[in-house]
Amino acid sequence: MSKERKLTQAEKEIAFGVLRKDALSHPSKFLEWVKTKDEHDDDNPVKLFPEKPHINYLFGQFYEAAESIFLIPKSRQIMLTWGCCAFALWLAKRYEHRLIFLQSKGERESASLVFDGGKTGKNWDQGRISFIETHLPWWLQSRGVEASYGKLIFPNGSKIWGIPEGGDMIRSYTPSLVISDEAAFQPEFGDAYTAMLPLVKRGGMLIAISSAEPGAFEVMVS
Repeated sequence: MSKERKLTQAEKEIAFGVLRKDALSHPSKFLEWVKTKDEHDDDNPVKLFPEKPHINYLFGQFYEAAESIFLIPKSRQIMLTWGCCAFALWLAKRYEHRLIFLQSKGERESASLVFDGGKTGKNWDQGRISFIETHLPWWLQSRGVEASYGKLIFPNGSKIWGIPEGGDMIRSYTPSLVISDEAAFQPEFGDAYTAMLPLVKRGGMLIAISSAEPGAFEVMVS
């Protein structure tokens, strides 16, 4: 009986390279490898992203750039914030030199979406996107990602930054994508929206999601 031949290191790298290329070919395929944390589950807090048809539908719309501005009202517990964080990470890994902003009401809230590793900067479980990155299969992780409070910088030149509400940061830079989380709870969301409009004309994208609250976001989606 012949023994099975073990793959050489070069063959393994080729095989995992094919897997990586396939996983990054579309955000929905990337999502199949994404894990999130459920802080209400004491026994199994880290788990694969659950099947959510609405997330895959939205990913298809984002990928095809069906619109330049997406204003998405949401109810709680539908995993939309986690989904948008996964989409931002996919974009940063898939394409070079993308500047991606995750915007929330304050600096602390926005950092918690990206990376909030404490004083040592080593706790990658603190921050949704950094958590996703470190819980991907090793062959899908990016080597040499630089992390600081609210920021991740990738070897391919892409950057993900957590920024507070308002239009100042958006006007100062040229982001490829701005994701505004709980936009209805940001008193300055209207200013951020206005600042994003010139960038949209140049190919940028704005994704604003929120649960219900009176304000500029509610007026825009009504």
